[in-house]
Amino acid sequence: MKVKQIVAAATIVVASLTGLSSVAHASVVTVWGEAVGGFSLSTINSFYSGLSGVSSSIAGGTLDTVSLTGVNLLWATQPADAYTSAELSTMATFLSTGGRIAFMGEHGTFAPSQNTRINSALSFLGSTITINNVVLDSGFRSASVGDGQILSHPLTTGVNTYQYAAFAPLTLSGTAQSLMLGEDLYLGNPSVMMAYQNIGPGSIFLITDQNVWDNSPTWSGGFNNARMFENLLSGDTGAPPVPEPASLALLGIGLFGLATMRRRKAS
Repeated sequence: MKVKQIVAAATIVVASLTGLSSVAHASVVTVWGEAVGGFSLSTINSFYSGLSGVSSSIAGGTLDTVSLTGVNLLWATQPADAYTSAELSTMATFLSTGGRIAFMGEHGTFAPSQNTRINSALSFLGSTITINNVVLDSGFRSASVGDGQILSHPLTTGVNTYQYAAFAPLTLSGTAQSLMLGEDLYLGNPSVMMAYQNIGPGSIFLITDQNVWDNSPTWSGGFNNARMFENLLSGDTGAPPVPEPASLALLGIGLFGLATMRRRKAS
């Protein structure tokens, strides 16, 4: 086969990978982190366990000892100490397989060190979202589509009102996108209290206060917090699909053939 033909074959394989469909619905959730300030991981775990077709469990120990095989959504909450290199590598591998990580910190005056640790993890993973250690919008409030705080996105589909309180604002750059805004301004601009970013085939979701879970699982008053967190399982963020092993093997054969032809031509 000629070199140009091999290149063309490899190009076709790469193009076919971009057309693969992503997993439409996640059914396995792992909740991991520390319980801080009276917040219990069982709050998140119970919510997801109560959804039809979804299994959820709480993981203990260091993240590198936790099996994430088959897991679609990982909640990483309120780190009481710095993430280890092994834990960060585990997160990176999880993202590379199409996993989603939902980070949850605190507002910037209650537990700023938690947010600083999350910032370090975000940077390591290639995210361009940063938590700023201040506090905005103290006290329970309501965000809505009507007031412009809830932005249109697949992850906010069906979320018309959302209850929250006391968050640390986020700074976004690059491909990071805001999902929800606060009432107060931050440095003269609309404050971002919820964001996400695709990292390869995976994605990162970030909130910075635990009060959004305080009134779960019912969130009486017409709030759509439940729909927001359920959307993390099925919302299409536009991340590219994870290449199938067979397609990768075919691509490898093509590239190997290309390298062989080049060596023969050189000799």
